[in-house]
Parts: sequence; structure tokens; C-alpha cells
Amino acid sequence: MTGSTPFSIEDSDNFKRSFKKLAKIHGSDFVEVVTQILEALIEDQYPINSRNEPLPGKIDLPEECTFHKLQFKISRGASGQIRLMYLVNPTACIIKLVWIYSHEQFAKRPADKELKSVIKEILDI
Repeated sequence: MTGSTPFSIEDSDNFKRSFKKLAKIHGSDFVEVVTQILEALIEDQYPINSRNEPLPGKIDLPEECTFHKLQFKISRGASGQIRLMYLVNPTACIIKLVWIYSHEQFAKRPADKELKSVIKEILDI
């Protein structure tokens, strides 16, 4: 898309912690795969392996923002099934990284209470 404003990616403290934990387990291949995925998100914020995710509890996102979960595999088994949760603000051209985790850590997603707290912190609500 020529002429369009490029998106920027902002990571949250929670994303940094969760990424570090997974990188320690999976090593440099994991870091490389995630880097490629994040670079691709700059071009396409809604890839085929992502979906709109319901918000935890009563959170009012800015009108233009959406919440997504992207799924990908880095190895066999539950620990190799990775989920990346992120917010997209198309007006400001910003992707805010919320959480990265394996299916082994959370079968569906982190608890709503924790997720709500992290999103509120990211949005400064």
C-alpha cells in the first residue's frame, strides 16, 4: 500500500515479561519467528491466522481500537502453540502488544481479570 502511514509496534511490560519467559524456553529460533511475525504485522495487522478477540469484562476501548489474538506454531505439542494478543489502533497506526503465551500456559487465554488489568494499564485507564 503505497502512500499509507506505516504502523508502529509498542510493547507492554507484560508482553516483555511473557516474551522473555517463552524465549528462555524456546531459544533463538523463537525470537526469530516472533520478530518475523511482528514485522509482518506492520504491513498486515489482520493476518489470516488472527481473529477478533472478545474483551475481558467491561473495558471501553477507544472507538477505533480492536483486540486480536494471532496463533502460530513453533514446534509440536502444547508448548509450541503460541498465541499473541494485541490491540490495533488504525487511526493512530499503532499496534500495542498485550501478551504472548503458549497453549501449555493457558489453554484458551489468560484469566479475564489479569487480561483486563494489563489492557487497562496499556491504555492508561
